Amino acid sequence: MKITFLIIILAFAQNAFAQCDSITVKNVTHYTPLSLDSIVESEGLRNGPDYKGATLFFPVTENNTMKSIVLVPGYQASQISVTTWAKYLASRGFIAMTIGTNLLGDNPTLRAKALIDGMETIRKENNRTASPLFGRIDTNSIGVGGWSMGGGGAQLSAKMDTRVKVVLAIAPWLGRDINFLSDLNHSAPVIIISGQDDAIATNGLHSDLHYTSTPTSTNKLLVEISGGSHFTPLNPYTGKGDIGNTAYAWLKMSLENNDCYCKMLKTDSLNQHSTTSKYLTTLDCSALSVKSTDYSSLNVQLFPNPVFDKFTVEFSNHRQLDYVIYDPVGQQVKNGKVRSGETIKIGDLSSNLYFFVLEQQAYKLLKK
Repeated sequence: MKITFLIIILAFAQNAFAQCDSITVKNVTHYTPLSLDSIVESEGLRNGPDYKGATLFFPVTENNTMKSIVLVPGYQASQISVTTWAKYLASRGFIAMTIGTNLLGDNPTLRAKALIDGMETIRKENNRTASPLFGRIDTNSIGVGGWSMGGGGAQLSAKMDTRVKVVLAIAPWLGRDINFLSDLNHSAPVIIISGQDDAIATNGLHSDLHYTSTPTSTNKLLVEISGGSHFTPLNPYTGKGDIGNTAYAWLKMSLENNDCYCKMLKTDSLNQHSTTSKYLTTLDCSALSVKSTDYSSLNVQLFPNPVFDKFTVEFSNHRQLDYVIYDPVGQQVKNGKVRSGETIKIGDLSSNLYFFVLEQQAYKLLKK
């Protein structure tokens, strides 16, 4: 048993050292979409007062705690206009909820409030016992996004609510009544996707201003699609997937605090088909390093232990960390990501002694 335990520790320590090796441009761009399901209000999804109608898409094969994003449409548009993005993100492991507006002409400020209300719906869904997502949502990692006025509203919502973890602004539009410098003064990482030939939310008056007005201290990225219109950014498959791949990497970096995606975003490596006419970012990857994190004194606690169905993990680090569970002969039986205070279900495992490995540290776990 001691030899097996040592082998596990050595093997995983080597894997932890090269934890970014598996996150490559090839792996990001070549993926197998996950199967999806959805929930609507008639099935128990909360009906928020600041928006009208919602559809929540989620991957059915994802077993770990999931990150989320709420998407709102633009002027005179229904939630269907942002459904392609929602389904795309859900097929890549995120929970993605589309919402409508109380009035089709609601201004960006009202759309910002709708997004914040949508975030509350996702938090409620995590606590709704009849939900297929009960206990499976990371309620501390929710982003917002939208198209046109919805994209403008997404930017405003990050200033209104500091719990917004990331902003996906698709051809964002804001009126002249907005003070860009003050109203976009937030710290939520923002990716702005625009069309080069957008005649509705022209770049000089909208997307470019969104980028320059957001603080330089905020991680931000402007992706302009060559020859694109106001409607082109609505399709994440644009450029044979370049646009969606870039947004996916941005969400993985921002919602999961996974710095392994930083360098490929900094260098525009996901622009495999010359899709962009402009690519600007403030990312400084030298300030980010998953390898520099000190895991030597995490003060990990697992309880209850022995465990029957699920156990809670607590540790002295604010980041989301990778974990692996091995059986006594060194076979991996479960893996995922966890934050301090979250629970992991192992009811499907047989009664045995297992090893729970969190980054470079391993702990005995007895399953009854």
